[in-house]
Amino acid sequence: MQTETPSLMNAEAHRLPKPPMTSQVLRTPHWCRSALERLFYEDPGVQGCGWFHRYREDPLHIYGNLVRVFCNIIFAPAATIPVGGKIAGAVYNFVQANWQGEHVNLPKAVLRNPPAYPENEDEVPNASTSSSATTRTTAGPSDDNMEVYEKTNFEPRWMLLVSIRDGQYAGHRQINWTKKYRENGYTTLSYNMEAAVTLFQEAGKELNDPKPDGNASFSLRDRRRISKQFLMEYCSAIRDRGESPDREEFIWLDEFCLSRERHTDEEHQDDQVEREEAGKERSEELGRLADIFGGAQTVVAFCNVVDCDHWTLDCGWGNRLFTLGEILHANEVRRMTRRVLRDDHGRESKQSYLYTQSARSFRERMMYHAAVANKWHLHSILRQSNNGGNDTWQMMIHALIVEAIRRDQETGYHDHELIGKGLNGLLPRRARLHHLKGKDGWADLAWLLELNQGFYNTAALAAMCRLHDKPEVGNGWLGPPIEPKAGNERLEPLVTAFTVSGKDKNGKTIAPLNIVDVQTIGLHPGVKRDSMALYRNPDARVMKVLSSVLIVLCWIIALALFIAAGATAKGNLAVGGFIVLWITSIAFNFFRLLIGAIYLEHSGWVFLSESKLDDGSKGDIAWGSNPVKVLQQLDPSVTRLSEWGDEQMVPTWDVPGSGYKQGHLVDLCTKIKVRVVVSKKPNAMVVLGVHGSGITYMLLDRPNMVNTIATKVGMASLPPFTLAATVKTGSVRVGSGGGIAIDGVPVSIWDKVEKVVKVGAAVVHKGIEMSAE
Repeated sequence: MQTETPSLMNAEAHRLPKPPMTSQVLRTPHWCRSALERLFYEDPGVQGCGWFHRYREDPLHIYGNLVRVFCNIIFAPAATIPVGGKIAGAVYNFVQANWQGEHVNLPKAVLRNPPAYPENEDEVPNASTSSSATTRTTAGPSDDNMEVYEKTNFEPRWMLLVSIRDGQYAGHRQINWTKKYRENGYTTLSYNMEAAVTLFQEAGKELNDPKPDGNASFSLRDRRRISKQFLMEYCSAIRDRGESPDREEFIWLDEFCLSRERHTDEEHQDDQVEREEAGKERSEELGRLADIFGGAQTVVAFCNVVDCDHWTLDCGWGNRLFTLGEILHANEVRRMTRRVLRDDHGRESKQSYLYTQSARSFRERMMYHAAVANKWHLHSILRQSNNGGNDTWQMMIHALIVEAIRRDQETGYHDHELIGKGLNGLLPRRARLHHLKGKDGWADLAWLLELNQGFYNTAALAAMCRLHDKPEVGNGWLGPPIEPKAGNERLEPLVTAFTVSGKDKNGKTIAPLNIVDVQTIGLHPGVKRDSMALYRNPDARVMKVLSSVLIVLCWIIALALFIAAGATAKGNLAVGGFIVLWITSIAFNFFRLLIGAIYLEHSGWVFLSESKLDDGSKGDIAWGSNPVKVLQQLDPSVTRLSEWGDEQMVPTWDVPGSGYKQGHLVDLCTKIKVRVVVSKKPNAMVVLGVHGSGITYMLLDRPNMVNTIATKVGMASLPPFTLAATVKTGSVRVGSGGGIAIDGVPVSIWDKVEKVVKVGAAVVHKGIEMSAE
């Protein structure tokens, strides 16, 4: 039907004249077109009632409508009975059924295939202190005792022994942090690299090496030189409690303690071998960061801003990804603050001061400023760390993960690959160090989520995530989280969600979100004319009663003529009865078709984009910021739509931007519209949970093909009563879209029919027994 035959091509001149363009059509009063023109040539963006090619841009659109009208005239008496549509739908579903069989996918558990060990034992940097060395097993399909949990607390592997003479830095050397030294307390230095760079520049020093390739801003040798300047600043800081000016201190400083120092001279500290070996050690040592700071006697917090107390969110140190792990389990905090001094001649200089306070007091002040800034996840984390709250693990893990993603986003994803390492040690279940590869932050985060599956339902995180700039990032469903605000802090998952493992057709490992016990609402492809409007549209009730009464009376007259013809044997009475029956049926059918061309179907939800999607879909038009004006021209019964939005204080996930489209979810049955932002046109939405005053749904582009994953295209909040219109589904997998390379198990549809019959027979039998009793 899509290709034009020669006769149709030659008949171009005989086609019906087309009405005006889209803008002119939408400005024309609806009654001017609804009587006849819409019956043969539909409005833009509306699916007509023709039997084929229902959109006006289809080449055979007019002919499809003509065939429909012609058949309603020829078969007029039969067409007046409104059962044809239901029979046609049943036949269509019967033909479309897969009678050969269906494929049931069996997704693999993420924890079943943990990241592999390095091939060489020398490549396992933490063999001496991590339980991964003592409990090492070979992970494989036949292994029933795979070790995925880290069982021991972490200790730092290396430490600096710093010499301080006359209150100034005198030297340092790296030592192995063995049992010989562990009885001594140590100090950890927490800072942001920008602050250390400022100290380095103020000292008049310059970088030795050019910027390396990749995301790193400095070479390994320059990073150590910058950190050494910060170490010298700490040693010369004025303390608030008496300490000997000549002393030795055990200090943990990241650039000197994340990897083993192989060369004491700077010339060989940044060669190729040094960088590769140090990179492996640094990657794993970062995974124990929370425990290193938690085991320290004192944590020193520093930023270069003058008079900064490090409590507010304006502090560069306080907004770092790793600040959470460094401060939450701290025992004592020393604030290192720079102040401006002036001598007798008015010359200014900067001096650092150390102020000691309990970690609890420090976190309480941070908690206060978090509340002032409406950072409620951070507020909850700090309150719980001070044992001031009774939050559940579900709430705590949710707050930690969302806060970590927020910090990662605000820093421009500079340390994104380390997000898993930053969270390790803060959650109930710890990952083994070598399982956190530090190459893909989303992959490490998915691993941690599965490790803590007994404490956290991932559906809560999915309900908070916005769309990502790149659909393939974050396994297709993770993204920047929204901030909790007054009116939408309530978040109760209504489904269970977890990640599963698999590979796409290109062999890439993916971790789509598997949502179990799904409640789904399908979205119509677009607005559609209601061929049964005469029977079910409330505005057509009077016309339905009058036309039904008239057709019944006319049919009674025709029946009387048939009876009279049989009694009197007069053929002309039978002919008259036949004419009355046929003519009145034609008039009734034509009237029903005209009414159907006036009104739209008022059943279910539909997405109306404010601007054209340009995705090649049929009926793609711009509905504008107020779709009611357009809908009123298409259907006179649509007088207003109530908006679900600001008055209900619903969450706002995304704003229109590059690659995003703004539109409305509209239900003409309940006369409700919801403003949404999507990356592409959705065709389904699944329930995630109660969020604020409404129900949070994930908008999906859900393919009809077997072995495909649904794509997340947006988020929406809908009224709670929409739960009554959902359809139960076993599970839905949401990812970056496309096929999956997972072996399927064929299940014949006849086996399913047999199972349904057996279940039905058992239910009937049980009912008979209960009735007998």
